[in-house]
Amino acid sequence: MAPRDFVFEADCKFGILAIQNVRADVESDVVLQDGTQVLSNFPFKLEDHWKEWIGSIQFNDLQACKLFLLRSATEGWAEGQLHIAGDEVSEALQHGLGGMFAMLRLLGPIEYEHAFMLAGYVENGKVTCRHFAQTEHFNITRGCLPWVIRENDLRTAVKLHKAYSLFQDDTPVGQTRRFGRGCYALKAGLERYYASDRLHAFVRALEAIILPEQGKTERQFITRCSFFAGPKTVQASIQEALREAYKMRCDIEHVHEWDRSLQTYPPPERENIALWRTRQMEALACAAYTKILLDSRLGDDFYDESKLAAFWQKPENEIRAAFGNACDISQLSIVRQYDGFGRAACSDWPSGWIDTLRPRARSA
Repeated sequence: MAPRDFVFEADCKFGILAIQNVRADVESDVVLQDGTQVLSNFPFKLEDHWKEWIGSIQFNDLQACKLFLLRSATEGWAEGQLHIAGDEVSEALQHGLGGMFAMLRLLGPIEYEHAFMLAGYVENGKVTCRHFAQTEHFNITRGCLPWVIRENDLRTAVKLHKAYSLFQDDTPVGQTRRFGRGCYALKAGLERYYASDRLHAFVRALEAIILPEQGKTERQFITRCSFFAGPKTVQASIQEALREAYKMRCDIEHVHEWDRSLQTYPPPERENIALWRTRQMEALACAAYTKILLDSRLGDDFYDESKLAAFWQKPENEIRAAFGNACDISQLSIVRQYDGFGRAACSDWPSGWIDTLRPRARSA
């Protein structure tokens, strides 16, 4: 039976994404613009038989979740098919939640232990779960700053997922597009654990949107990425960061030592530099894809490869204007002290960063 503070729709199918130990500051029972409900408590009681079904460890992890995203549907299946699992409606509910969570990861380094996907149905007031799985984990790059999920971030993630879904719907069946392959590379990078694998994927994702000419990849990677990586006044430092990141990516691609291009730095400093460049490429790729998805005019240029080629022939000032202030990687500083979770230690936080972590939502 569901707790009295949450009531499912009658005779519905549902999907739930439950996230454990995540830093979030969202009012309880928020409903997003696509109908997704945001909850701080499990929407139904976990009976003891769940321990036998999923094991006591995962049962305890599930009970410890404090952020839940829930979607439901009351139609879309044939009569008498409410209890059928794995149907088109159930899959769409789960896909929507997973896609929204992936888009949320573009907005900041989500820190959490586990995320679980559940799906089932409600019939005559009884909740039945027919699917339970642990999702792929999004990792952080060592040295990142702590980040808090807020309601506006969830609403932006909904917009991003809607835009990406429209892009996918417009892609002919059996085909892929360069932008879609770039999205896959970016998502894969966010899931990787080792910084070298992450850097490799982030640079690939950026290559997908700059469309470099054969034999000119390094030069055009540095030049074209600099147009949306920060203001022209700090272009020299931005291009140096892009150059070092690209060279490290090439060494990783060809299975050389990751620090082969960093020999001019003192040995104790090389890992800090490599992590710094990785965080900068992560921020740049996430910001660029977010901008392209949210700006339909820009997206129109990037979804079609022939239009993309024409876009990069525009004057620099037009390209900079199209991206606006999407990102400024020069604002990301090197980190030399790390906490036990792999984040930047408090001593390396920018001035005032702690204020961005303070609660703002009204208590439920």
